[in-house]
Amino acid sequence: MYPRRSRFSPQIRPGTARQQRAMTIWACVFLASIVVMFAAFVLSGNFGVRKLVCVMIGSGAAVLFGICCLVALPTLVRAMRDALQGPGDSRPAIGTFIMIAAAALIGTTMVVMGGGAFAEGYEDARQGPQTRAVTSCEKYFTVTEQGRRGSKYYRNYFTLHFDDGTSRRFEVTTDTEDEFAQPTSPYYAVYQACVIQPSTTSIVIEVYPHSGIMKAIREA
Repeated sequence: MYPRRSRFSPQIRPGTARQQRAMTIWACVFLASIVVMFAAFVLSGNFGVRKLVCVMIGSGAAVLFGICCLVALPTLVRAMRDALQGPGDSRPAIGTFIMIAAAALIGTTMVVMGGGAFAEGYEDARQGPQTRAVTSCEKYFTVTEQGRRGSKYYRNYFTLHFDDGTSRRFEVTTDTEDEFAQPTSPYYAVYQACVIQPSTTSIVIEVYPHSGIMKAIREA
C-alpha cells in the first residue's frame, strides 16, 4: 500500500494554491475594471440618461480599479522587504518602492474620485432631473483638441445663469466644430441663447443637479 499523503505535504501546498487563485481573481478584476472604464468613457456621450448610466458604471469600475491597487500593496511591501534583505543591488528595492508609492497614490485617487462620482450619479438617478429656467448665458467658447491619428474634437464651454440666482459652467465635447450651430443639434437652443439671440431667447433645461449632466434643452 502507498503511504497516505498529508494534506499539508509539499506536493499539495494549499497556501500556494490559494495565493494563485487569489492572484487570478485579482488580475481578472483589475483588467475587467480597466476595460469597463474605457468602454464607459467611449460610449458615454454628453447628454441624457445614457451619460448618467455610463458615469455610474465608469465610476464604479474606477473604485474597483483603485481597490485592486490598494490590495496589491501588501504584496509589494513584502517584495521590497525581501529585496532589501537579500544581497546585491538595491535597485530592485527602489523600483518596488516606486511601485508602492504609485499604487497607493493611484488607488487612493481612484477610490475617492470614483466613489464621489458614483455617489453623485446615484443621487441623480434616485431623485431625477430638475427643470431649470435659464435667464442668461455667457462665456461661450470652443477649444479645438488634437486626438489620436490626427483627428480633432472640440470642447464647448458655456455658463448658464438660472432664475434662482445660481449658475453652472458646462463642458460639452463634440466631433464637429459647428455642431451647436446645427438646427438638428440637441444643443441648438443653447447656441441661440448664447450666440445668435442672447437677449431674446429663453431656454429651459432639465439637469441632474449633482453631476451637472443635462437631460434635455428646449426653448421656453
